[in-house]
Amino acid sequence: MKFGLLVDCHVRKDEGQTLAFDELFAQVDAAESMGLDSIWIVEHHFRPKASVLSASMAVAGAIASRTRRVRIGTAVQVLPLGNPLRIAEEVASIDHMSHGRFDFGVGRSSIPKFYDGFNIPYSESTARFTESFEIVMRAFTRDTFSFEGDYYSYHDISISPQPLQKPHPPIYMAVRTPEGFAATARRGFNVVLWFMGDYYEDCLQVYGEEWQAAGHAGPPEIHVRVPVFVAESEALARELPRASVVHDLHRVIAEATAMNAANRVAQAEKFMNDYDEFLRTRVVFGSPESVIDRIQEFRERMGLTGLILDMNHGGQIPHEQVLNSIRLLTEKVAPRFA
Repeated sequence: MKFGLLVDCHVRKDEGQTLAFDELFAQVDAAESMGLDSIWIVEHHFRPKASVLSASMAVAGAIASRTRRVRIGTAVQVLPLGNPLRIAEEVASIDHMSHGRFDFGVGRSSIPKFYDGFNIPYSESTARFTESFEIVMRAFTRDTFSFEGDYYSYHDISISPQPLQKPHPPIYMAVRTPEGFAATARRGFNVVLWFMGDYYEDCLQVYGEEWQAAGHAGPPEIHVRVPVFVAESEALARELPRASVVHDLHRVIAEATAMNAANRVAQAEKFMNDYDEFLRTRVVFGSPESVIDRIQEFRERMGLTGLILDMNHGGQIPHEQVLNSIRLLTEKVAPRFA
């Protein structure tokens, strides 16, 4: 089992944005020194109450320069929002800067606000993702290529540098539907999933069957992003993150209300009134012993090979408590899955 740390730039009330980046890099340093396997970087746009981490590739390059061991991944790069050639160049550059430690997680995001800000219709997200991904893959694997699509057109182009890892850095696809799992398996790509109460058991069965039928060498990587908080006792693990969870639920309600997303509003309001239900169905908060039990459940139900640990869910947990949670996980939880 691999354990990776999700890093983000959350701005706490009455504190500045620079501090958010300082704490991100302090957590990266802790992950490297304490023995975590990887660092995963999110991408947000136009949502300052959620995160100010909009330049994920810039942050990935900075992490590459200050680490020597951990792998560095995007969870995920929102392909339709950028020029695919520019993205391919940045990925290849970071692959060299990190000496081949880069993992390329890609998706199209389920947040229309990202697209609205860039004046891109969200209805085009799937088609734009398909074109962008094909262009990136050609850029990675061909000396010179051309492409003619609905959104992009390139003729006799080549990128430099080419990726260090061959034929390209490992690809992790963010998928949700059975069709997406099946297509990803047939192409031999790994998956990165967001846990929101769904264990994806039926979809992962399809994924495994399609992977095996395609005859790929070796098993796939299945990484799942999960909110995790480890404390010395169950009581502390329950109460220390509570204010951060409530803060995040307020944000979700405000955003969902603005989008007229009544179902999301209702769900967040339910959790506001039933913290126990939130703890049971959305997160892994607990003592080392109970966190071990929950991770074992994830491994048995999902066949996962890696966890991406969101250890500051809601972004308001004090920095020292986040570092202590990382320490407890690396010292008391992760060794049980070695």
